[in-house]
Amino acid sequence: MTERFETPRVIVGVRDEVGDMALLRRAAAEARRRHAVLVPVLRWSPDADEVIDELVTDTFGPEETVRVRPLVVRAANLDAAVAGVATRPTDVVLTSAPAHHSRWHHHRTALAG
Repeated sequence: MTERFETPRVIVGVRDEVGDMALLRRAAAEARRRHAVLVPVLRWSPDADEVIDELVTDTFGPEETVRVRPLVVRAANLDAAVAGVATRPTDVVLTSAPAHHSRWHHHRTALAG
């Protein structure tokens, strides 16, 4: 039996908002701590590729030491976009909660029995 090792990922949904830079920094710190790839997710729009590239560049600049793999996803909303990316049992997702609090949760894949 061959074991499959997947790179751990910290996934964070972002919008083009002021608080997203702080959210990305917290997610990057968690990714460094876990030796994971940081995956910022943005819901698709006509200019989404430029928006996410600019957000990542403005947040980190060239100094960031964590691997960053931004994704633009076509989905009904940002939560659906993040859920579409967080498919591995080892994925850690940072979500923005009301009142600018955030929370971490591990994605768990339901096992059919």
